[in-house]
Amino acid sequence: MSRVGQNVYMDIQPSNVVSTGRVSYKNGNPVIQFIIGENDLHLLGSSVRFCGNIQFLRDANRTIQTEADGNLMCIDPKLGIYNIIDTLTISSQVHKSTIERIAHYNRFMATYMPLVSSEEESLGHLSMTTLQSPNIMTQRESVVNNTNGSSTLASGGSIGANLLNYAGSSFCVNLPCGLLSGRNPIPLSRANGVGGLMVEIQLSPDQQVLFSDDESPSGLTEAFYELTDLKLICEAEIVSPGTSVGDTLEYNSIHSYFNSINSTNAILNFQLGLSSVQSIFINFVPSSYINNLEQDGLATLPIMNTDDVVAPINQIVFTRGGIKFPLQYNLDTNVKDDTTSIAPDPQLVKNFVNAIKPYYSNDHLQVSYLSNGRGIPAITHLAGESGATFGVGVAYDMISGQGINFQNVNCGVSIDCGLNTDNPNATYLFAKNKSTLVFTPNGVQVLN
Repeated sequence: MSRVGQNVYMDIQPSNVVSTGRVSYKNGNPVIQFIIGENDLHLLGSSVRFCGNIQFLRDANRTIQTEADGNLMCIDPKLGIYNIIDTLTISSQVHKSTIERIAHYNRFMATYMPLVSSEEESLGHLSMTTLQSPNIMTQRESVVNNTNGSSTLASGGSIGANLLNYAGSSFCVNLPCGLLSGRNPIPLSRANGVGGLMVEIQLSPDQQVLFSDDESPSGLTEAFYELTDLKLICEAEIVSPGTSVGDTLEYNSIHSYFNSINSTNAILNFQLGLSSVQSIFINFVPSSYINNLEQDGLATLPIMNTDDVVAPINQIVFTRGGIKFPLQYNLDTNVKDDTTSIAPDPQLVKNFVNAIKPYYSNDHLQVSYLSNGRGIPAITHLAGESGATFGVGVAYDMISGQGINFQNVNCGVSIDCGLNTDNPNATYLFAKNKSTLVFTPNGVQVLN
């Protein structure tokens, strides 16, 4: 009996995991690789899930943290397991061509997740699948300190036989990106498709993922996270040999760029090299926070002066080739006329949200007065309990879907702000672009 038209479910083990089954950045295993082989199948990208178990250890003796310990280690609560993914790369297994690569993936997700999910979702099903939480203390006790996990490998050390030496927390997450989030199936055959896929996850350093709850890293210099039981699961449709979905596949890809600012008149210019840009958005963090156990390096904060003092944005201008675009005016914020205001500026927030998902259809998000305003507390990761969700952005084309050409002109952002101390702020810009994947038996090509 022909099985054409039926779906198959794949359970794929990593192709490069060491024999112990334990994966960690600390022990020299920074890349996890999965191969979805070439076959007469059409992969359903939205079904792809990255699964496994994670545990957090304070030292080489594999000590599990308790609330009685001092200098408690934390991870960014709004990110959960996405904290650990520094770069996501998808390429053709046969042709080795890169189809999509998102650098600074955890910072992309730090903005994306709070703008497409609600606090209730973060407390509910997302806490089970992605290990997120809307509260840093709840997340620390239920994830970082968890000693009742599902790992099939004994962790040993201080856990104790009464807990069967199992530790950590299991996760099962999708990998938001252009190719896997598209609605069209992905042909895996060599003759009429991409020639199989290679999915690579590059892990983030421990110092970037972990940080101390009281800004004192004493006792955490040896802390690290460890992954076990890793696999990729997905669903694909069986097709007849030679079946084609056409010669091209369109999807909205994500491209990342980095810069820094350290003045009251910050001018950012990016050579995107993209032909169909639909939107851009930027998130910020003081450069000193990056790879620093004292601070949350994945926080999405307002522009900050020294001593955790917010540098309010007075005005922002988006440009294309030096000309104001798409907003034909200067966006003046509420703090420009009232320096005592700590409320989020409505225009800034609306354009920021609209850059991720159309504002009129975004009915669940975690942006609030507490997380997006200028009243950020001194311990910044406690802002709004799950952390600040600040950023700026703008949509270029939310109607036709064809985007705006930035191949030969610069994308510019001019920010007039209160950054009047010597405190460089890292800026991460992400551009959503309509890309076209062209495949032939001789190779694949991505047209951006």
